[in-house]
Amino acid sequence: EGKQVLANMLTECEKILAVPDVWNNLSEELQKKYTAFFKNPQKFYKKKHQKEKLSCFINHVKEPGRRVKRILRKCWRFFYGHIYAKLKKAVTDNLNKKKIKDKYKIKKGTQNVVIFGTPNHGNLGDYAIYVAEKQLLSKYFNDSNIFGVNMTDFQHEIDVLKKMLNKKDVLILTGGGNFGNQYMDDEKIRRLVIQKFPQNKIIMFPQTMYFTNDAIGEEEKQKTVQIYSGHNDLWLMARDEQSYKEMQSLFEKNVWLLPDVVLTWTPPVNLKKEGALLVMRNDVERVLSEADKQHVIDILRPMFESVSETDTEVEIETDIDGLNDKLVEKLKQISAAKVVVTDRLHGMIFAAITKTPCLVLNNYNHKIRETYKWINHLSYVRYVSDIEEFESEIRKLCIDKEWEYSDETIQKRYDEFMKACF
Repeated sequence: EGKQVLANMLTECEKILAVPDVWNNLSEELQKKYTAFFKNPQKFYKKKHQKEKLSCFINHVKEPGRRVKRILRKCWRFFYGHIYAKLKKAVTDNLNKKKIKDKYKIKKGTQNVVIFGTPNHGNLGDYAIYVAEKQLLSKYFNDSNIFGVNMTDFQHEIDVLKKMLNKKDVLILTGGGNFGNQYMDDEKIRRLVIQKFPQNKIIMFPQTMYFTNDAIGEEEKQKTVQIYSGHNDLWLMARDEQSYKEMQSLFEKNVWLLPDVVLTWTPPVNLKKEGALLVMRNDVERVLSEADKQHVIDILRPMFESVSETDTEVEIETDIDGLNDKLVEKLKQISAAKVVVTDRLHGMIFAAITKTPCLVLNNYNHKIRETYKWINHLSYVRYVSDIEEFESEIRKLCIDKEWEYSDETIQKRYDEFMKACF
């Protein structure tokens, strides 16, 4: 009876669907379904039930599938973020290690003396410090491998060097006038070296210390004291009495007073001398106004056959190796003058070591005034604290004479330091 009822229902449905208005109003999808249904109802419902079962199965496995997907994603992130990244870094470090090893001629069994923070800019005074440091260190470490790491290379080489250097290697923090918060790039390099190499002997070559008298200066000073005081074998050199006293008040031990290392260097010189040469600043440390500079030039012109101007700051391209040639050229230029007028510390020092008469003008901090004390016995170098004194002092300066320069006393002070240090 059930089959008969079903057959009658199918017949009635077919009649209804045969009406054109009814059939044509059905969607294409429904037309297909009804056609399949009338053709074979059993097969139609079998397929329908299979789709329902499949849909039900999919719904049941979707959530566990999402969980598995999340787990797999975490596993991949762990692999890529940790294992793969570490493997990649290890491979890169090995390649860099070989490159750096060849670059700095690092050999097993040979002691390294590394000068950190050498200049990558055009300040010839700073570069002269590096050259003089290498020359002086070769006297005390004649069998060692001495090399410098400049400020640019330091950033991407320090971690590899940390792995390559051993505790017997001696680390040098290059000297200058940047110990303080005015040149933070230099200070950050010193701090990082001190923190990364707690077992090594570290020597900071003569520095002028100057922290600004404000909240920022005080904050950075305290950071420096904390980091420096945490190292057990750190030796600090101050290049002037004021910096020496300040360092002594901040650090408990191993603070020495020594002159700028460039005063130990014997440079190439030019014996023929003529004209006056101005070596003047044009940066944040400049104090001489344009009017004052013109006043100086006006005084010099009647006295000398020529008056020219230069600076110890030069333009450099990507290759900083060219700094050595520029330094030699600058020293020859200074030594060729009858008289040098300068407000640059290394303008004064270059004149002193090339035996060139020099009149030194004061600058905004104590750098020049204090460093001059090391060479105030040289009668061909005179210090002027006030521009008003310039004319009278230039006339007192003896320029028509061959002068001699000796660094014997300064060398002895460095010998004493090295004996105490080692």
